[in-house]
Amino acid sequence: MKKTFLKCLGRQCANFISQQYLILFFILTLSIKLYIFNTYVTDVTWSSHYWFGIICSCFSAAVIFLPFLFVRKYKNLFATILALLISILLFIDTVYYSYFSALPSVGILNLINETGGVGSAIFDLIKWQYFLYFVDILLAFALVKPIHLLAKKYQKYILSKKESLLACTTFTVIILVGLCYSISLSGINNLIDVYNQSYNSVATSQYYGLLVTHAIDTIRYANQEIVSISASEKAELRAWVKTNKPDQQVSSLNGIAAGKNVILIQVESLGSFVINQTINNQEITPTLNNLTKTAEYFPNNRFIIGAGHTSDTDFVVNSSYFPLDNAAVFVRYGQDDFTSLPKLMSTAGYSTYVYHGYNRNFWSRDTAMNSLGYQKFYASDNYTDGAKLNMGLNDGDFLNETADYIANQPKPSLSTVITLSSHVPFEITDLTKELDLDASDYPDQVGGYLEDINYVDRMLAQFFNKLKEKGLYDDSLIIIYGDHTPVLSSFSAGSVNYDAKSDQALEVPLFIKLPNQTAGQTHTNLGTSLDIMPTVLDLTGTNTGQLMFGTSLFAQIEDSPMTCPNHIIVFSGLGDCETTQATEKNMSAKIIRYNQFQNINQ
Repeated sequence: MKKTFLKCLGRQCANFISQQYLILFFILTLSIKLYIFNTYVTDVTWSSHYWFGIICSCFSAAVIFLPFLFVRKYKNLFATILALLISILLFIDTVYYSYFSALPSVGILNLINETGGVGSAIFDLIKWQYFLYFVDILLAFALVKPIHLLAKKYQKYILSKKESLLACTTFTVIILVGLCYSISLSGINNLIDVYNQSYNSVATSQYYGLLVTHAIDTIRYANQEIVSISASEKAELRAWVKTNKPDQQVSSLNGIAAGKNVILIQVESLGSFVINQTINNQEITPTLNNLTKTAEYFPNNRFIIGAGHTSDTDFVVNSSYFPLDNAAVFVRYGQDDFTSLPKLMSTAGYSTYVYHGYNRNFWSRDTAMNSLGYQKFYASDNYTDGAKLNMGLNDGDFLNETADYIANQPKPSLSTVITLSSHVPFEITDLTKELDLDASDYPDQVGGYLEDINYVDRMLAQFFNKLKEKGLYDDSLIIIYGDHTPVLSSFSAGSVNYDAKSDQALEVPLFIKLPNQTAGQTHTNLGTSLDIMPTVLDLTGTNTGQLMFGTSLFAQIEDSPMTCPNHIIVFSGLGDCETTQATEKNMSAKIIRYNQFQNINQ
């Protein structure tokens, strides 16, 4: 009897498969294609999480076809159309990744009308192998006849409507439970973090699969597009800004760099604790040490970051707005109509460019830099291939080529340069062993960090020399600052005594070299990255009535504004520090989330 039951069950399963063959076939082939994409097209990060991503890919491939299990008429037609659309998506993802090393976002659909001039370049990226994504659709038609014969053979075992519904429902439940379980393997909280601050779409696809990654991007984009506030709330926000926004603060140095080139250099993980320090009888940062004597030096500058980490420094420096604590501004709101430094400098006749030796979609920088008003973002695809160091192109090659780019831009120009070689994991390589340190002699990553920051300092010296050769160094306003401090344990090495629990963990150095400056001084006033934009506007004599949450550092020296315990300058007259800062951050967040930059300045 048991044998008869199993035989009957097997025949009914065969009948179910014959009824749903095309859907099951596309689920299988899509799972294979997603595996191939993550394994052979993108750069695989081999770990248990990668395998979780493969499992999640397979279940998400099944989920997308599940509705067709319950469709009777035109089932196969609809399934084929969906399979074709997904194959086209995979084709686009592969072509896009081959150039940008990232996945396309829904947001780039807004830029389609701007791609007319690069059509030929796009066609050059297409390889014949990419068309293999469509082979399964052709095979599906070839299987129609044998499947039809199989269905006819088991005609007497055909499932009733009730049995068919039960089978489809059971299969659906199994797939949905499997998908939820595969997502839970990487953690639901991690998925929430990915939604709020995903810095890298490729990494997300390796954790949760390509389809889930695109779903997250689509939901995020839709949420951004539909979010809104009432007319009365807009009026209240505008009224608050009008009542509390201070006038633009200027100093006695106002206009000293008017019409001069401006070069902002953001140094990865540069902490003040290495400046003017030695190890093995060598200066760790000799180039920057010299700037403490020949430029305006602010050793106690504070970085301000939220969920967006380094990208938040990009945002804060260019907008003088607070970052968000629970989302990366560039990722969630990168298409906002930001008021910004590059937009204001453009109105003053400046050309504006940003340079970074990594993939342009990391932290959604490509979209955000365009929203900030930069005319062009030079990323890794604009640079000659060179040795990789830690995370991206080594700063030696990057800065050398960047100097050429800057020299060729229309003058005056605003150039934002974002370095990368002192990024974790702080490896010691042939490029970065000038200090002759043995990493095993120091706490985890400390030796590598000291060697890497010394390397970046040496590359900055070469960069400055090349700017001098091109007549740009003396004639430019050059500002160097750290994006944030490195995450290191407390340690002592040479003359460095770093306490991770002290203010040292908050302090990044800021250097401001004025045009033709040869002698500088050290300033003790405590500013933040919010103050860099107002300072540039002050020094270049660029006027604005726009809201900024920072103040010119030189105006602070002269006017002694209200400074709170964490050294953030606040609008005076708004109450105690805690209340004032909370109010300002809340208003800043509301402007960002509801894209009210233009509204508040009307």
